[in-house]
Amino acid sequence: MISRSERPPVLVFGGRGFVGAAAVRRLLADGDQVHVFGPQSAVRLPAGAAVIPVSLEAAGAVAAASSRLRPGVVVSFAAFSAGSIGLGRSGEADPERTLAVNVLGFRRLLDACVAAGVRRVIWTSSTVVFGRATDPDARLAEDAPWRPLDVYGLSKVLAEDVARYHRDRHGLETVALRIPLMLGPGLWYDGAASALMSMAAAAAPDAAPGVAVPDAAFDAMHVEDCADLVAALRDAPAGLAAVYNVAGLTTTYQQIVAELAALVPGYRPALAPQRPEIVYPLVSQALLERDIGWRHRRGLRQILADMLAERRNASP
Repeated sequence: MISRSERPPVLVFGGRGFVGAAAVRRLLADGDQVHVFGPQSAVRLPAGAAVIPVSLEAAGAVAAASSRLRPGVVVSFAAFSAGSIGLGRSGEADPERTLAVNVLGFRRLLDACVAAGVRRVIWTSSTVVFGRATDPDARLAEDAPWRPLDVYGLSKVLAEDVARYHRDRHGLETVALRIPLMLGPGLWYDGAASALMSMAAAAAPDAAPGVAVPDAAFDAMHVEDCADLVAALRDAPAGLAAVYNVAGLTTTYQQIVAELAALVPGYRPALAPQRPEIVYPLVSQALLERDIGWRHRRGLRQILADMLAERRNASP
């Protein structure tokens, strides 16, 4: 049997982001040789990760590095981000750059993977490709119609088409994960989870802050569960689907308040439920469970406990 250290390296694009960094930690813990691609950043990576400061937009550099390293698996979390405003608002702020990175840059990455003989590319799409929910209680399967309503969602729809093209023409096994809202320690950007982050920041006995929250149920997942999923897909046999919906767990802000109250006795945020402009649909991950038997392990209470612990540890 070939040891993990003797296997081809794993290349990770977007490994300095919230989700990408969790995957890097998991891959290193498994003994993988991990090379992280991406522009320079203040985010520190775990010891053992080799850093290659190359953007997806630098086609020649991506191709040269892929050819030199000859990875077995490539993982991409790369997406355009305009700072801490979240990926959705980043797409609206700079549509041209969003499409340049998320679609054209992704195409260059897949071209490089074909040339380097990569076995599998695991990458993150998003459940926002479905657009507005027509039935808030229904769970959508992978073949539900695409109806993106922002530039970020559009970029993921186009990227899924690019990935399918490389599967059909070149035989490259691309595996897209339509991930839900990612939560847990290390979350630094102010996107869809901004209300939860505000509640976690204010968590203290006898505190009762007023918080405006969406009034709809939503899918979410601990970032470490996503890292576990990447590791499971790394090792899965050939024949994976082109796209998997990932539901994680389904929750509401009323449930979140109940869990926070259990974790911080006396804490009672006063919710002001508001109908969001877009209610995204819930998804079914039955295909993922059928193909590799994967389910998330960390529940809502652990997500919140881990976020609260991180804040306590960061306090002076």
